Amino acid sequence: MPSVSLAYIQSTVSYLESLGLNSDNFSLFIQQHNSLSDSSRIDMEVYVDLLNQGAALTENSLFGFELGKHIQAKDYGVLGYLVESCENLAQAINALTRFDALVADIGTTHVFFEPEDTRVEWIPKSPDCKQMVLRNTTAWIATVFKILGAACRLNAVTFTFPLTNLEKDMLKQWCNCEVIDSATANAIIFPKHLLQIPFTSENKAMFSALVKVSEEELTKCREDKRRSHYNPLIKGTSEDISHNVIALLKANPTLKDCNQRRVASALFISPRTLQRKLRQSGTSFQHILDTERKARLDNLLKRHSIADTADLLGFKEQSSFNHAFKKWFSTTPLKYQKQLGSKQ
Repeated sequence: MPSVSLAYIQSTVSYLESLGLNSDNFSLFIQQHNSLSDSSRIDMEVYVDLLNQGAALTENSLFGFELGKHIQAKDYGVLGYLVESCENLAQAINALTRFDALVADIGTTHVFFEPEDTRVEWIPKSPDCKQMVLRNTTAWIATVFKILGAACRLNAVTFTFPLTNLEKDMLKQWCNCEVIDSATANAIIFPKHLLQIPFTSENKAMFSALVKVSEEELTKCREDKRRSHYNPLIKGTSEDISHNVIALLKANPTLKDCNQRRVASALFISPRTLQRKLRQSGTSFQHILDTERKARLDNLLKRHSIADTADLLGFKEQSSFNHAFKKWFSTTPLKYQKQLGSKQ
């Protein structure tokens, strides 16, 4: 059944709350359909209804467009971080077409390479698709704008549904290209040369780790679908995901903001589910994080101040770092740093 990751729902709700809307208007609606506290996938119909409700509550016929402009890597889970770590747009599109179903199995993507242009078409799995297509298309464009900056110039964006002149003008101004409604396909058309412009955010270590995690998640999703086809009562296995958490932490150049909520989002599950699965594996997120912190410690202290080391290891305050350090090694960071210097 077509579905989206919990991150898609959470980001939509967060955006509505940021507009000052009372969360009671939509949170109860969602809870009536799904138990979000321990679920990582939400039915597409619930997602579509939420988008339509958002359009009604905000009285904005381009609600999906406004929502898409606020896209963040975490909203795509692992896929978002994977795209940002790619070498170029060609590699990013390949990642999107291969792994898109992990974050949102609500449409199919087709890429057409023409002599001068590249066309990315998206076919939604829901007939009630205006807000869903607007968000999907805008989020894709916003991500590329963020990575390529001024180098990104689109040729056209097309939609299968009709738009008013005011709606088209607003979309044209933001997309900075021609916008065509009532077209035969929902598509983004851009110059072919954009495919090879290097991403400034390229991270080969991150890319390799995330591809590995994404491949494993894709295999698991296919296996779960196969198993549930033969036995509807099977919801999936409680696999050991500690190695995925370790891979994500190791791939990050720093441990800033590598908290449990962000990692859970990257793995398409709720923080509560991540906590439960790690506990079943005989570990915890804090233990894995501290292990990675200690593995980086010597190298950082040799090249950085204690304050900078604490920051790079993801501590909000140096005092918290000092406290953790004393617990780990029964000494202070300063004494430990001096001992490292004497060994060189």
